[in-house]
Amino acid sequence: MTLRARWQQLLGIRPEEGRTVGLFFLHNFLLGIGTILVYVAANVILLENQPERNLPLAYGAAALAMIVAGRVYNHYEHHLGLQRVAVRVLLAVVILMAVIGVLVAVGHSVWAAIAIMTGYRVIYLLTNLEFWGVSAVVFDVRQGRRLFSVISSGDMPAKALGAVLALLIHHHTELLWLLLLAFGAYVGALLVLQATGREHVVEAHSRARAERTEAVSASLQRWFGNSRLVLTMCLSMLAIAAVTTGIEYTFFVNVKHRFHDQSVVMRYVSTVLAITYLVALVVKLVVTGKVLDRAGVRPVLLALPGLVVAGLGIYGLHDTWSSGGLMLYFCALFLTLEVLRRAFFDPVFLVLFQPLPAHERLQAHTLAKGLYEPLGMGLAGLLLLLPHVAPGIGTGFAFGWMGLLMTGALLLLYRTYGQYLGELQHAVSRRFAAPDELPAVAAPRGCDTASSEEIASLVQSLTDKATRPEATTRLRQQGLAAVPAFAEAALATPDDAQLRRLAQLLGHVEHPQSRAALVQLARRPNLLHREAALRALRSFAPEPADAPVFQSLVQQELLLARQLLHGKAASDDQPLRDALAYELHRLEQRLFGLLLQLYPPQAIADAQRSVTHAARERQANALEILDNLIARPVYQALQTLLELRPAAEKARVFDRLLPAATGPVPIGYFIAEQGETLFSDWTISLALRQAQPAVGGFQGLWPHVQSPSQLVRESAFAALARWAETYPAAYQQALLQHPSLPALLMSHSATASHLSAADRVAVLQQTALFAATPANVLSSIVPIMKEVSFAAQEHIFAKGDLGASLFIVYEGEVGIFNGAQQLATFREGDFFGELALLDAEPRSATAMAQQPVLAFRLDQDDFYDVMEERPEVLRNILRVLCQRLRKQNEMVK
Repeated sequence: MTLRARWQQLLGIRPEEGRTVGLFFLHNFLLGIGTILVYVAANVILLENQPERNLPLAYGAAALAMIVAGRVYNHYEHHLGLQRVAVRVLLAVVILMAVIGVLVAVGHSVWAAIAIMTGYRVIYLLTNLEFWGVSAVVFDVRQGRRLFSVISSGDMPAKALGAVLALLIHHHTELLWLLLLAFGAYVGALLVLQATGREHVVEAHSRARAERTEAVSASLQRWFGNSRLVLTMCLSMLAIAAVTTGIEYTFFVNVKHRFHDQSVVMRYVSTVLAITYLVALVVKLVVTGKVLDRAGVRPVLLALPGLVVAGLGIYGLHDTWSSGGLMLYFCALFLTLEVLRRAFFDPVFLVLFQPLPAHERLQAHTLAKGLYEPLGMGLAGLLLLLPHVAPGIGTGFAFGWMGLLMTGALLLLYRTYGQYLGELQHAVSRRFAAPDELPAVAAPRGCDTASSEEIASLVQSLTDKATRPEATTRLRQQGLAAVPAFAEAALATPDDAQLRRLAQLLGHVEHPQSRAALVQLARRPNLLHREAALRALRSFAPEPADAPVFQSLVQQELLLARQLLHGKAASDDQPLRDALAYELHRLEQRLFGLLLQLYPPQAIADAQRSVTHAARERQANALEILDNLIARPVYQALQTLLELRPAAEKARVFDRLLPAATGPVPIGYFIAEQGETLFSDWTISLALRQAQPAVGGFQGLWPHVQSPSQLVRESAFAALARWAETYPAAYQQALLQHPSLPALLMSHSATASHLSAADRVAVLQQTALFAATPANVLSSIVPIMKEVSFAAQEHIFAKGDLGASLFIVYEGEVGIFNGAQQLATFREGDFFGELALLDAEPRSATAMAQQPVLAFRLDQDDFYDVMEERPEVLRNILRVLCQRLRKQNEMVK
């Protein structure tokens, strides 16, 4: 691993994000250089001129100017678009720099110093809005959690450098050099922004969403937007900005009182600022992401107000401190506030807005930073001026109002977390109808209760296609009376398809008895049974009494996932790796089914639907919901499964999360040992085909030669033949110990098809209709593939015949005719008649063999059964048919 890769891994940056993060880091660094140099220039002049009175005046003037600048920015952001506004902001900043330079050169009054400070604050606001506006549309909520602390740390070394440069300033005329450097930094930031725009679409695009069930009242929407999250965040920002301004003021003023010499004051302030920014840089890069990942959003969000309230409370002991101790307290309070604000609060604050639609996200950020933060600064300036108007007010007044405001911010931010989760769920919810808004389906009525014998007979009728629909309808009408029969039959049947039908019927009866039967079914080791039970349990609300059962099942699934990941990482066989990927996908679905029984079902269902959504933002919001809802280790494991990372990396994460494994087990041996209890037949067949003969290998093969799956049997008999050849004596002994084995061998030879089951899967994989369907799913189609042959010039079907089958050409050539006109020709690997799988309308053309043809026929009735079992098959057919329809539409155009 290269040094760069190690550094990116340490910071949580993925390889594909490296250049983007680098551009944003450099952009923020250049903005920070420019801003801190203006900040130094303003403070050098202000600290020379009665800072106790002039700083509050500067705060008030800056607040008014920032509010105006924020309103102007908000107007143009919605009329010009983010990319154009961002460029114009940096051009405006460059112009402001020229104005400030003139003020520094010719202005020596207090009002000039206040104007310079105001200019700094406006520049800070505009660059902040520009930088975080672009970040908010380039990164999603999950990337924001990982990367906002990294990209925003770019200004920390810049500000530390600016603080060091302040040590070199001995006269305010030298400030022009700093401003010239700041001018160059802003020009560089403009160039970096243009490079970012060339690589990313910097525009606010949002998908339509459902209306919020709890929105801000209409009278307040002008000031807080439509979201309650924005309202509480803006009010908390106002309080925190006021307290931050107050603490900054008390720090600067007490330094001025402690050290009267201007050069000493600047040296002390610059040293503290440099230390603060360097500490914040290290914390942002190394600590913030890990703390946020492990502790979650709420603790990190509450850390700033909680610790600052505690720090303000300590001031009550100041009577016992020396002047040096008091100075150390102000220094520590300022440093703590700045590190917490810059390293923790600001990145999380921005992440909280990410679930909002893009236009609301930008509006919320502009409101918070461009209106309520300046209001907080202005409020602090007003309160800090009061002691000068009323000299009887002591220093305790300042600490009193700061403590009250920060306590209010603490309470607001505590509520904010719940609103954040609400916005996440709103972001992934269905647009037009929430499940609880859909009309309830009334249970069938007017049906006589059947006897237990009749119910048993109806259950048996489910196995017959002809009687299944009527039997299903009557059994649903029986309701609770049929539950014991369902449960008994489900536990006894060896037929997986029958078990799924019975589980579905149990799910239709929402009663504790049927739920108990489904929970018992879910606890069985056979994963097909568990999947059927979990699917049926979706109609039941979580039951706290069953939570330990489902928590135990979650742990079992995670242990299995680790085994599969290690096997996938160790295997060099691509088909087996693909099969294991499918098994892991099934495992993910089971995990979501288990989580539905442990946490609020609607939130989990929305998240499950959205993690596979095409829109990256929707995926990120879904993961963020899970992160804030489910147990931390389970979320980390599920996130690892869902991420596009090498299997070896995922396995290492699972090793860290789970108890130590007893020892590595070869994946082929593990699959063969567990068999159809845990795996699909295709995965088992691959493992058996790769199995190396061993002395005691027969005991592992014996269950598979008796499998109901043709695919598994064929692979097992092939493995048995290799074993017999390697260990002939052991094979003869096995024949003696298992008298039925010769009969099984003869039956297998007698029923062998022209093509093996594995070859049939290969045929399906080479057919466009099924090319995107996993082989594990295609194996379920193999039993319904019927070999058919046609002589040259023989009709396969005629125009007007009732269509009920699809054909896949294996050998030969088929022509499609409309009268004498030949419409198409199909050869090896092509398919035709696919519409007959979805309807039974008359054929629209005639199909004729142009030469001897060997094909596979799939009948509609059989295919419906497969689609019921494997919905992926239907999805792929619809995808291919849509592609064909689009192609025909394009030809017509």
